Amino acid sequence: MSEWNQSFENEEENEPEIWDEHQWEEFFREADKRTDQYTHLLDKYMDHPDRDRIIAREMGWTRMRGESDDDQIDWTEEFMIDEYEEGEEWKRFTGYEPTEFDNFENLPLYVMAFEYTIDAMNMADEHFAETDDESVNEFLRNVTIPPAKIAGGFGFGFEMDSLGGNLANCKRGLNAANRMLDALYDIREKNLLDQETYLKYYSRGKEVRDELAIYIVELRERFRRGIP
Repeated sequence: MSEWNQSFENEEENEPEIWDEHQWEEFFREADKRTDQYTHLLDKYMDHPDRDRIIAREMGWTRMRGESDDDQIDWTEEFMIDEYEEGEEWKRFTGYEPTEFDNFENLPLYVMAFEYTIDAMNMADEHFAETDDESVNEFLRNVTIPPAKIAGGFGFGFEMDSLGGNLANCKRGLNAANRMLDALYDIREKNLLDQETYLKYYSRGKEVRDELAIYIVELRERFRRGIP
């Protein structure tokens, strides 16, 4: 084999794998499990004097070589995924390149989802302030998720090496939108909300859900065609 061919094959071997949406979804599920485990341990050992090291041992974290026993354990890398999903730090981590929108706050789908969330939360304050019902709680748990996941997906960007993460985030938002609509339907079935208000918010919520589903199809086609 020529040196050129050998060099070309070595370059291919060293190229990072491009994850699709399913690989990113599995990554997110594992991150969720780790986060739940950490939250449980933190609650369990909150008042223990050696809390940090007990949690580190239970989580399977190891100190970096050269650290002394007195050094503080750095946990930031364990939950780096949070930086991708929320806030402004995503630009630093994703090698962000602008698309037709330079900020997720200008993305029409995000604007629609965010405005619906704000209005729905205000509606819940007005109608359910004194209501302790699981359907209401389920609605409130899920109504804030779609805009957060749209923003998080945008933070991953639209390059091939991160587009799968964008997709996986948006699919999480879509799942939450479906749960939100199911909960809203249950609320109406229990006569906890009048018909006019229900129809208004169900219609708007369905529009958010449907537009997000279309957006996912567009992202998936972009990935399939390998569009950077």
